[in-house]
This record gives sequence, structure tokens and C-alpha cells, in this order.
Amino acid sequence: MADQPYQSAWCEVSLSAVSQNLRNALALLPPKTRLGAVVKADAYGHGIKNIVPLLISQGIGHIGISSNSDARAVRKAGFTGALLRLRTATPAEVSDALDQGVEEMVGTEDGLQALIAQLGRQALPRLHLSLNADGMSRDGLELSTAQGRAACVRMLELAGARLSGLCTHFASNHPDELATSIARFHSDLGWIFANSTLRRQDVMVHAGSTLTLTSGLDPQTDMMRCGAILYGIAGSEPGFQSTLALKSRVTSLGCYPKGSTIGYDRTTTLRRDSTLASVSLGYANGYCRQLAAGADVLIRGQRCPVMGKISMNTIVVDVTQLADAAIADEVVVFGQQGAEAISPLSIEQGTGTIMADLFTDWGLRNSRVIRH
Repeated sequence: MADQPYQSAWCEVSLSAVSQNLRNALALLPPKTRLGAVVKADAYGHGIKNIVPLLISQGIGHIGISSNSDARAVRKAGFTGALLRLRTATPAEVSDALDQGVEEMVGTEDGLQALIAQLGRQALPRLHLSLNADGMSRDGLELSTAQGRAACVRMLELAGARLSGLCTHFASNHPDELATSIARFHSDLGWIFANSTLRRQDVMVHAGSTLTLTSGLDPQTDMMRCGAILYGIAGSEPGFQSTLALKSRVTSLGCYPKGSTIGYDRTTTLRRDSTLASVSLGYANGYCRQLAAGADVLIRGQRCPVMGKISMNTIVVDVTQLADAAIADEVVVFGQQGAEAISPLSIEQGTGTIMADLFTDWGLRNSRVIRH
């Protein structure tokens, strides 16, 4: 959605927080490891055009995307470095992205053959062979079987000089499982170099993710692909700030007697005479219906409970304790206001999902206001 200066509900994006998170992420990298910055889903809902200039300013040379629209937005924002698609793509998608210089992942012989049939070997983009390495079992080639090893040899021959990378994505970042996955990945790499003419110095070895970066373990790769950490989604890692807030406004105030019911299906009954505020935000803005059970928002720096079911474009909030509440008051449904904050932990517990999901959803559904 195009950025707009004012709407009834909006996301505030803090560019200074993104910049600081990027600096902190770079400081966490193992020696001689570069960062591949991930801006999938319009930079996790923050807007690619807002984030890419920050990456350029700090010397990021590799950016990870998913869709062709992501790729075009990154190029439009002025990035001239390497663009890597972080999933396999159909031949038609690959063909459509050739003019953007997108480097593509391949994980099966059939997939590579389909690309050659569509483009011809001479027109193939730069390719990265994705290895499963006992990992996600979604895009990667499994080398533990004779069939997989034979396919790998044929794929290396078909790709030829267009092969520029070897990669994986770790399925678990539990310390013991991650250590095992790292060892397995390097065992697969060793087999490839021992059974082909490919030389280690001729390819970039890379893996993800944010949780791998914050694990403290070194995957011994040339590059680590990370996205969530740029937006403050870094688990318990200190020093990282949330970069997006979700806000709205009070649109009406009303006084209702004890015993009144609130919202659809009368799920909430007032236990006292109350002042209720209507807030112009609902599940159409990505404010999940699960948040009807115990969620708070911030108005005038104080926590106020959400009452009744979440409607498409409206929530009801109890503001009885706020004698000075007024129409057009700012309402923070995620983020900080004064000394209070609706924290990532509370919103994740209330929705049953993760901040990456919420940021992407909120940022794509609502207008964005940029804070420098």
C-alpha cells in the first residue's frame, strides 16, 4: 500500500531503529562473513523503498527477495548489487526477472531442466544450488541418497559456469540441532567439491537465518541471510528495537450503564457504568480477532482493555479511568506511548503467531508513516 501521511489506522516505521538494528546485526557476524539483507514481503511490511537506502548506506552488497515485484522495487530504490531469490521459482518467473539480474535458487534436476527448456543454457541467470542438508525439505537437494548424489552431479554439469553459490536453510536453531545441521551442510559441501570440478573459491557458500546469527554458533559461511533482525525481531538478543508500531484513533466516546453488552454476540457485559471508546481499527487492519481475549491498547499513556469481539473496522475500549479521553486521541495497539508499551511478547501471546507474520500483515494492510 502506498505510504500516506494520515489515515484512521496506520503503521509507523522508525528508520533510525532499522539503521541501528542493521549496525548491531553487522557487529554479530562471524569474522569474514558478510550479511545478506532480506527484504521479502515489501521488507516485512516496512516498505522496500524505505529500507533499501539504509542498506546501501551501510555497504550491503547482497539483498534477498522472494517475488519479482520485490526485485523491481529494490532496483527502483537504487540498489545495484546482487539480488538473490530466496526460494525456487517457476521458469516463467525466472524469465520475467532476467532484466533485474536476479540470481535464482535451484534444488532439483527437474527444476533446472525446466529452466533450460524455457531459457536455454546460455541465457540462464546466476544459479545457487540449494542443499537440504537434513533441513527444511522444501527446496533443497538431498545428498544422503544415491539418487540425490547422482542428480547433483548432473546438475553441476548442466549449470556449468552459471553456478555461483551453494546454500541451505537450517530447520532448527536449537544449539544441539543447529550444530548437527552445520556439520551436515559442510559434509555435503565436501562431497560436492570431492566429486566434481567445482572449486570452493569459485562459489559463495551461504545460509540463514536471524536465529542462526543470534545463536552464537558460526556456520562457517561466506554470507548469512537475515531479515527479521533488521526489524527488531531478534528473540532475546539485547540492543535490538522494534521498528514498526500500529496505531489508530478514538472516533467516538459514549457512556453506557452497568449490564450493557458489547459487540457482536454480546460476549462482554459491563459490570459497572462505563465510558467506552470506539477505535477505527479491526481485523481488516490485521488486528486479529483472537485479541478480544484480554488485549490492551494505550491511550494517553495508560493501558485500556479491549472489550467485546473485534469487528472488521472497529474495536471498543474501556476508557472509564481516563477522565480526559477525547475524540481523535492516538491509540497505540502495538508499540510504545509514554512509559507504557504493548510488547512483542504480549502481542504474540495474544495472537498465537510471530512478529514477522504480524509486521508483514500490518505493513501491507495499512498506510505507513515514516519516522526518521
